[in-house]
Amino acid sequence: MKKEKIDKIDQLFLDAQKKLGSSNCSVMKMREFLKKKGGNKKEINEVIFKLKKYSFLDEDEMVKNVISYCDTKHYGYNKIISMLKQREIDKSKISKIQLDFFREEYQSRQMTKRLKKRYKNRSTFNLQQAIYCALLRYGFEAKIASARALEVYNLPQEELNMLKLDYIKLISSNSRKAKDGLSKEEIVDTLLNKGYKYNDIRKVEKEIYEMD
Repeated sequence: MKKEKIDKIDQLFLDAQKKLGSSNCSVMKMREFLKKKGGNKKEINEVIFKLKKYSFLDEDEMVKNVISYCDTKHYGYNKIISMLKQREIDKSKISKIQLDFFREEYQSRQMTKRLKKRYKNRSTFNLQQAIYCALLRYGFEAKIASARALEVYNLPQEELNMLKLDYIKLISSNSRKAKDGLSKEEIVDTLLNKGYKYNDIRKVEKEIYEMD
């Protein structure tokens, strides 16, 4: 092998090490990186071989790290697969990762606890909708997201208390406006859009105006 070629491979190997020192990199992304650095197919293959030989480039370890991260964050299976695809991990390695029902049950319940705190000041309907959509974003199947969302609800008195506070806020907002503030029916419509039940709104309305 010519010295010039050896020097070039050594330089590409050094470039690859620097790249891996600043960020994780799949085999595919590393190939793209080395190509931009001027390596041809044979040179890139030699560098990739050396990186694997000395454990600088280990996609199996990257897969483990992504799964561990998702476990810590309570993300679902679909999020794991999405993150691995974004990192351009070899498809054969991704295909080996199977959906674990028991993991999804546990992680979805843990995530739901966090989401319930995040969306606590919402009507039951809006609370369930927000949790359902969030669970989908965090990688859970629709069936699991729906099951978790339906398990979360406000107790009747809690719902009425929140409704009363929202109703009073709207009245207070009206008092600060000109004559074209919200009418009673517009207030009802606003509260319906927040997910409150019509009968509950009328009940609270009656209580509030009887207090005046």
